[in-house]
Amino acid sequence: MNTPRVNWNPPFTKQLVESGAFRDHPFCLVDVGASGGIDGYWEIFGDDLRAVGFDGLVNEVERLNATAGSQNRQYYPYLVGDKNYQAPAGVPDTQVFPRTSAIRAAEIINCNYVKTYFDKTGSGLNATELIELDQFVLRDHPMDVDFIKVDTDGSDYQVLRGAKELLSAGQVLGLAVECQFQGFVHDESNTFRNIDRLLTSAAFSLFDLEVYRYSRAALPKAFVYRIPAQTQGGQVLWGDALYLRDAGDQNYERNWSIRLAPHKILKLACMFEIFGMEDCAAELLLKYQPDLAGLVDIEAGLNTLTPQVDGSPTSYAKYRARFERDPAAFYPGK
Repeated sequence: MNTPRVNWNPPFTKQLVESGAFRDHPFCLVDVGASGGIDGYWEIFGDDLRAVGFDGLVNEVERLNATAGSQNRQYYPYLVGDKNYQAPAGVPDTQVFPRTSAIRAAEIINCNYVKTYFDKTGSGLNATELIELDQFVLRDHPMDVDFIKVDTDGSDYQVLRGAKELLSAGQVLGLAVECQFQGFVHDESNTFRNIDRLLTSAAFSLFDLEVYRYSRAALPKAFVYRIPAQTQGGQVLWGDALYLRDAGDQNYERNWSIRLAPHKILKLACMFEIFGMEDCAAELLLKYQPDLAGLVDIEAGLNTLTPQVDGSPTSYAKYRARFERDPAAFYPGK
């Protein structure tokens, strides 16, 4: 999954981890569609990271567990979704993926996409047991989840339906979800419009969206990578969406009846920085400064988040003063 604009070396997050800010409250990640392992940028949390992954490729899960190297990483060979989900039927379907040059190229070169790119064992053996995140995370294996990644190539909405109780509990801070923009014209189809409605109703906001284009087989365009997948041009079919809690909003608690604990606020600030939104992290620190007293040096944190000016470090106070004095200094070429 290509999560948009990731900062692999976030200094504010690194300083918090090194200070022991998360020693008593490890960062907990749930990865649905975990073939290949968890995304490497989460390793910034080091020993304070707890990760649980799910994938339907049985032998790939065995391989991941064998190479995890830590008891804090655990993978399960399960399908994840909603046991009560009924697929739409008898409605128009706008999905055009079978007509793309990616599918035609895979046919020409006789490429089994799953075995070639997702299952490093090459077996393709699939799990049959379906679980729901609400049951697994809230009751069977209780954990305080901070972030959920969902990348299932077709059942992402179902995964979220099976996690409604978890998402409404107010503890999950963010999600990265693969979305398809075309599909069944129905309020319960696995499409972006339904994913967005479900997550925004659970007090999450869309913060980033990276879209992928696919040309038709009738007139192929150049591929983006050296694999038969998205192309340089064509219709928007898929995307990776980033949802986080916009707790920097002064009315967030009143609007949603959710109040985050101080360690959750710090984790959310780290997520903003990791995903290239230092501005949102700064807004969060300023709003919750009284709640974070004794946990973090707010002034130092703001200085760490502040970008350089003309190649030189500057303080948050000077940076803001520069903007207030002359917004035109932030125009392109200035």
